[in-house]
Amino acid sequence: RGQESRGRVYVAMSSISSFRASPTYVLLPRRGRASRGGATSTSRGDTLGHRARRHQRECDPACRASASRDQPTSAPATTRREALVFAASLVATTPLAALVAGPLSAVAASSRVDTPEARAALRAALEANIVKTKAPAVLRLVFHDAGTFRTATNDGGMNASVRYELSRPESFGLKRGLGPVTAVYDATRDGPAAGLSFADCIAAAGAYAVEITGGPVIEVPLGRIDADKADPEGRMPGESLTGAEQRDAFGAMGMSTQEMVALAGAHTIGGKGFGEPYSFDNEYYKTLLKQPWADTTKTKEELDMASHIGLTSDKNLAVDEPSLDYIRAYAADQDKFFADFSKVYVKMTTMGAKFA
Repeated sequence: RGQESRGRVYVAMSSISSFRASPTYVLLPRRGRASRGGATSTSRGDTLGHRARRHQRECDPACRASASRDQPTSAPATTRREALVFAASLVATTPLAALVAGPLSAVAASSRVDTPEARAALRAALEANIVKTKAPAVLRLVFHDAGTFRTATNDGGMNASVRYELSRPESFGLKRGLGPVTAVYDATRDGPAAGLSFADCIAAAGAYAVEITGGPVIEVPLGRIDADKADPEGRMPGESLTGAEQRDAFGAMGMSTQEMVALAGAHTIGGKGFGEPYSFDNEYYKTLLKQPWADTTKTKEELDMASHIGLTSDKNLAVDEPSLDYIRAYAADQDKFFADFSKVYVKMTTMGAKFA
């Protein structure tokens, strides 16, 4: 957007060199009175090159230090229209990936497969093949595919390698979730979603499983590249880890304690005793605070029944001091749980992923 002030034209554009959020204003000479020869009058100090460098020096301390060495140079007068064209050309030639910030910075800025048409076709395949009763198994499949990521070695993660890991002890029962996802993948082999990978389908299916059970709507990026072999063994957290051991295991994936606790809320579905088996809500955290398996007012029979609620790791999380503040927060505020779960789900499904 051009602005005029004191005989100059200002053109706002992104700072290409440093990608600052604030705009850079390049000063250009306003059209002056034409001389008899047809040229526009201007001063050397108002030229494009000099003013651009002057602004950069004013914004950049490193440039200010060397300002005394810079000498202005003459340049032809530049019209307002030329300035706008110049600004547009800079923006057009700047890689979009450089302008992307936040947790998805590792994702390719533009993907030939991530289009509105591909998403519509994928959505149709999800609706046709993922049913509520399979939602817990599909969500578990997502974690088993992504949970092999390690920050120390920067390998593993969301790459569909889980297809080659089904014989491992920790993968028992994963075929129940893999079946519906395979159907989604097969249904998208023709048409606009044909370029989607199996890993894309796993990530999208898990998000859809959360949605159809009453949880938040989560949009995941698309364009992952599938692995052609299994990820390293022995990386999935065990079902009887202490709170400290869980924090270590998730920390190795690059997750904080808060992210670990938010992700654990997925246990609210699946018939583990945390409320309704196909209702994604914050009952998981409410139950952890109650600790019915340790309620001394219950009879022996009641305690025996309560002992079947959740995994040993869930019970250990309920008494893990660093995790308790987050458990209390999510038990009191389901919207906060939904918001934080959505963020960590997207993070989980991009961990270690390579994008086309």
